[in-house]
Amino acid sequence: MAKYKKRKDGRYATTVLVGYKPDGKPNNVFLSAKTEKELKEKIFELKMKMKTCEVVKTSDTLLKDYADSWLETYKASASFNTKAMYVNAINCHIKPEIGHIPLNKIVRSDIQKLINDRQEHPRTCEIIRLTLVQILNSAIDDKLLHENVAKKVTLPKRHKAEKRALTELEKEAIKKADFTIQEKAFVMLLFYFGLRRGECLALTKADINLKKKTLTVNKTVIFDKNTPAIKNGAKSDAGNRTLPIPESIEPFLKEFLQSVDSFYLFKGKTTETLSKTQYVKMWERIIKKMNAAVTSDKEKEIGAKPITRLTAHIFRHNYCTMLYYSGISQKKAVELMGHSDLKMIMEVYAHLDEEKEAVQEKLNRAISL
Repeated sequence: MAKYKKRKDGRYATTVLVGYKPDGKPNNVFLSAKTEKELKEKIFELKMKMKTCEVVKTSDTLLKDYADSWLETYKASASFNTKAMYVNAINCHIKPEIGHIPLNKIVRSDIQKLINDRQEHPRTCEIIRLTLVQILNSAIDDKLLHENVAKKVTLPKRHKAEKRALTELEKEAIKKADFTIQEKAFVMLLFYFGLRRGECLALTKADINLKKKTLTVNKTVIFDKNTPAIKNGAKSDAGNRTLPIPESIEPFLKEFLQSVDSFYLFKGKTTETLSKTQYVKMWERIIKKMNAAVTSDKEKEIGAKPITRLTAHIFRHNYCTMLYYSGISQKKAVELMGHSDLKMIMEVYAHLDEEKEAVQEKLNRAISL
């Protein structure tokens, strides 16, 4: 007969007395494990901590209250976007679902259910788990918990963002699409300079020097929900860079700059630069016009769209690919891309090296007497 209670989820559980509350009631700590052996080890570990005065404090603090305190205390100096990520995870997901549970009563299954209910959104699940791991780690440091059950939660598989160059069809679509001059400028800046979305949106007329043939990147746009904000300095110190302007884009840039009557190149309706909603709508128009430019009549009849899942970041990967084929060294590519290290560039260059070698092997076999 089992010494410890086995729950419906198959885990063994028990409570251990670690002291008494101010009102004289016993203060019990809940423990659970996959096997009785593992549970015994946890009990032993807790009792050892009690002997060395590492006793879990008495607390009926609810998760929602501790999460708010954690956010205010430990994330006050976090960057705007990072803090917004935590706030969204706490207020929109954690508090509504499990915020009512006392810290010392939260079990793995509570968090797993929260994750399972959102498995169609893998990135959201990752953020929720990341946030809970940090919150519960803080609670452990404050001696309110003895283990972090969020670390053992299983996340749904997430498909990584595509890392690829532009296809020939996409390049053809860019040439043929009936863009407005602003839409074309955004696409051309992505294509010829490999800029991040925020870097592109933050450009001013002064950043483009046609006499010196340089484009300066030293700021980026971040969004407070829908409102854009200019952040001085690119994504990192290495992101601040001066890029050469290729000759083939000079005439268009000259024409575009003459059409701009604002300080920032991409002015919003009521803001200095495009709001998030305005940017999303512009990108949707760009994709729609690209599809219209290369979709056959038969494809149009059935509503087919040959260009899908094209993001601004793919243009950045395409730029890195063009640097490789132009013979630019890895070190110089890092500077032009605005990276702080070689890792990403090395991955791209190594992948392209492999492709190049494979082509060479095939040609050697096919072209011979």
